[in-house]
Amino acid sequence: MRTRFLLPAAVTLSMLAARADLQLDPNALNAPGTVSTTKSSTSTTTPSTAPAAPPEDARTVALAQRFAQGQAVEAQGNLEQARSIFDAIIAEAPDAKGSLREAGLISVQLGDYARADDYFSKLHALVPDYPMAIEMLIQINQTLKRDAKVEILLKEFRDLAVQGKTKPYFVRERVSLPAGQDLRITQFFDYRQPPYCAWMAEVFNSQHQRTRWLAVNYDPEVTAQMRKDPKLANAEQFLVVDNVMDGTGRVVRIDCYQQFLAPPDYAKARMILLEILANGLKPIDSAAVPASTAQ
Repeated sequence: MRTRFLLPAAVTLSMLAARADLQLDPNALNAPGTVSTTKSSTSTTTPSTAPAAPPEDARTVALAQRFAQGQAVEAQGNLEQARSIFDAIIAEAPDAKGSLREAGLISVQLGDYARADDYFSKLHALVPDYPMAIEMLIQINQTLKRDAKVEILLKEFRDLAVQGKTKPYFVRERVSLPAGQDLRITQFFDYRQPPYCAWMAEVFNSQHQRTRWLAVNYDPEVTAQMRKDPKLANAEQFLVVDNVMDGTGRVVRIDCYQQFLAPPDYAKARMILLEILANGLKPIDSAAVPASTAQ
C-alpha cells in the first residue's frame, strides 16, 4: 500500500475557524449585530460645539455595544443569556446579520436545531451568497433528516464553489460525542483534484485538537491502470483509510479498510466511517508512516 497517496492534505475545519474566516466582505455583514443605515445630514456647528450623533448613528452604536455584550456573555459560557441578548437585537433590527449568526451558532451548541434553522434561514435570505450560512443550514437539516432541503442547499453551495466564492469542501454533518468531543464529516466537491478525497471524518476533543482522522480517498494512478481493462473502463479506485495518530497528533500508521470502484454516496460513506470509529471493523492492510513523511 502506497502511503504517498494515503496522506491527503490536512483540512481542519472548526466552528472557531468558521467565525474567524467569514469568507465574505465584512461590509456585507455591516458591523456585527447592526443593520444598514443611511446617515442623516448634520447642521453646521461652531468649532467649540461637538456635533451630535445622528439618531441612526446613535442607534447603530447602541446595537454594536449590545452585540459586544452578547459576545462577552457567550464567551463566559452563559449561552441562554447571550442568545436572549441577540434575540433582543434581532427583535429591534431584523436584519442584524451578526446577531442572527451568533444566535444560530449558540442554538446549535444547545442542540436547539429548529431555532438554529430559523436564524440561519433568515441570515441566508439576507445574504444568499454567504457560505457559512449555507454550510450551517446543511449541517442543521442533515441532523433534522430533511433530505430534500439538504439537496437544495448542496446545489447552492456547489454553485458558490464553482464561482470561487467558497472552498471546495465543507462540513456536511457534526455529531456531538461524549466528553465534549466533536465529530465532523466533511464532503469534497471534486475528489479528482488534490487532495484526492471524497469524504473525511475527524474527531476533535474539547480543546479542539484532532484525535481521529479517517478518509475516503480517490487513487488516480490505480484508476488509470484499471481502466486499461475494457471491463473496468468506467471504474474508479477509492480506499477507506484511517490515519492513525500518536499522542502528539502525528500520523504513525495508515490502516486500509475497504475499496470501492465507484464513489460511495453520503449514506454509505457515513456508515463505514462510523463503524471504523466505533472499532467495529478490522483493517485489510496497514502501513507504517516514516517520521519524515508524517503530517
